[in-house]
Amino acid sequence: MTDWGRVEKLRSKGRSWDEVAEDEKVDFQAPKGTNPGRALKSLYATRRSRTRGSRRSDSDDREPAHSAKEGGSRRSLILGVLAVVIVVGLVVGYLALYHPTPPSADIVGYCGGEGAAAHYHILLVIEDNGGQQHLPYDPSQSADIGFLQNPAYTNPSYYCPAGGIHALHTHDGSGIIHAELPTTIASSGETPTLGNFFTIWGQNLSSTHVWVYSGHLKATMLDSDTGARTDYSSNPASIPLYYPPQGPTANPYTIPTAWDFNGQYGDGASGGTFAGEIIWLNVTTG
Repeated sequence: MTDWGRVEKLRSKGRSWDEVAEDEKVDFQAPKGTNPGRALKSLYATRRSRTRGSRRSDSDDREPAHSAKEGGSRRSLILGVLAVVIVVGLVVGYLALYHPTPPSADIVGYCGGEGAAAHYHILLVIEDNGGQQHLPYDPSQSADIGFLQNPAYTNPSYYCPAGGIHALHTHDGSGIIHAELPTTIASSGETPTLGNFFTIWGQNLSSTHVWVYSGHLKATMLDSDTGARTDYSSNPASIPLYYPPQGPTANPYTIPTAWDFNGQYGDGASGGTFAGEIIWLNVTTG
């Protein structure tokens, strides 16, 4: 005879109807050709219906409260994890498809050919107690700072492979800096700085030290397009080597002869023109 007390006890512990039907102590014999678990469940529902009158039989089919709660929590957790995985997958896929990873803007580390995505020139004027100093210059070479594998011209930590040249470099001693940027830099939105140039050069640049000169620094940047002068004395390395408003390859201004030694150390290898930005670094002692 079926032990209904044991049936209820096993069900309260979360056992399935199949497990309960197979329990020897329950002593349940299912009709031939039927699923034991389903048969036991049906019989139990009928019995409960008879003993509880108007209470609906399917209310007895509910899992015990504790078991149902745990099962619901597990299902909720699994569904939550799946939802997160799906959302993350969709976001990653969307970003990869519509927002590809931007190219690396390694302004200091770039070595290669002279970039054509942007090509403009900046005039750098370095003065020691008011006397302008030309940049290191080897007329026998095609380029100088950022190209020659010599500590006077390029930081040994950033020597390019043979034939390579940095995005920021010089071609003579006039003070003209060439910003020749490949697409990886030009399209990144990152503006090169004077600090980047000095890092490539391998020379000091601070509020008290410029190249081989030390003392009190007055650093000024002139924007020829607007006529604005900006003081960068406290942080000269942050001076932006800005893109000319006329376009990434525009050099509409003639280099003032007073600031390029009248061509004694070259005309900037730029046809005597530049983008309009002039940077003065005047170091005074005493």
